[in-house]
Amino acid sequence: MKLSKSTSFIVLIAVISLSLTGCGVSKNKYEALLNEKIALEEKLNLLTKSRDALRSEYENLLKDKMDLASRVETLTNEKNALKGEYDKLLDEKVSLKAAYNKVSAPKEIKEMEAKAVKK
Repeated sequence: MKLSKSTSFIVLIAVISLSLTGCGVSKNKYEALLNEKIALEEKLNLLTKSRDALRSEYENLLKDKMDLASRVETLTNEKNALKGEYDKLLDEKVSLKAAYNKVSAPKEIKEMEAKAVKK
């Protein structure tokens, strides 16, 4: 009986000491998981910084696109205004040419008549 009590006491002490010190396998597993968690957090931070940089670059490109679109619109409006001015000047030139032809036509007819009479 003394032997069974001492054996059970030794087993009890062994169980208590193992539970207090912890199992080496679970400690290694915990450290591995902790290291993996730290590595994943660092990767997440890196990806977040990359995402923010890409977002900033995208916003800059969008601003540049909007600026270029407004420049294109301004240049198109200027082109249309200049075309309208050109068309107006061309119409004025055509009408002046027609008026000049009306005024100079009788002179030319008289000159032709005069040349015909001289022959």
